[in-house]
Amino acid sequence: MIGNIVKGLAVGVANIIPGVSGGTVAVLLGIYEKLTDAIGNFFLVNSQKKREYFIFLLQIVLGATLGILLFAKLIAWSIQTYPNMTASFFSFCILPSLFYIIKPYQKTKKNFCFFFLGALFLGIFIFLSVYFQKDTGAETAPVTMISVSYGIKLFFCGLLAGAAMIIPGISGSLLLLVFGEYYHILSFLLQMKLLPLVYLALGVALGLVLFSKGIHWILQRKKEKTMFFIAGIVFMSIFQIWTSLSNSL
Repeated sequence: MIGNIVKGLAVGVANIIPGVSGGTVAVLLGIYEKLTDAIGNFFLVNSQKKREYFIFLLQIVLGATLGILLFAKLIAWSIQTYPNMTASFFSFCILPSLFYIIKPYQKTKKNFCFFFLGALFLGIFIFLSVYFQKDTGAETAPVTMISVSYGIKLFFCGLLAGAAMIIPGISGSLLLLVFGEYYHILSFLLQMKLLPLVYLALGVALGLVLFSKGIHWILQRKKEKTMFFIAGIVFMSIFQIWTSLSNSL
């Protein structure tokens, strides 16, 4: 139980750092497949399995919530004050884990092709993120009124961020930065404004359920190729951390 809460805490911390993917951290901690299975198939299993999934997800969610609440201010401070040290810390955490991800699988040419496809996939995402972030990433004006239309925008931002959280290498917080909502949401967290966070949380929950089901289906059928593809994403995420942190200052 304590191990799952600590792993959830790490996933939560990852999701508030632009450029760091919660899905990537889940892969590195060895809970990714179980997490996608529990989220995607929760309503499709019997009561005994559902109870097992519920306990596991409760532990992960508790840890993630603690990570976000406890470290939001510290992460914001470290990114602004020591961006290079922050990027270096996460890079050194990620690089050795690549060998752990692909260790159980055959090192064939076909599998390495999927590795490079994964790296290319995230490379395109990094390019698009940097390009669009130039216009939208600096939107830091405070939001005072929470209208229904703004709540709907937060819901759809949460939907996409939830999908990104479960896809290794794609940072949900970086997507929020691109949409101009990252600093607003960080402010809502620090000030404990519940209404906008509820809109966001509903979108995140729906995005997690929909995409977890699809990814778990792929892992069940093409696990070896999928893990090499994910390893390529994880490798490229090191460059994503450096570009996103430098551009968010």
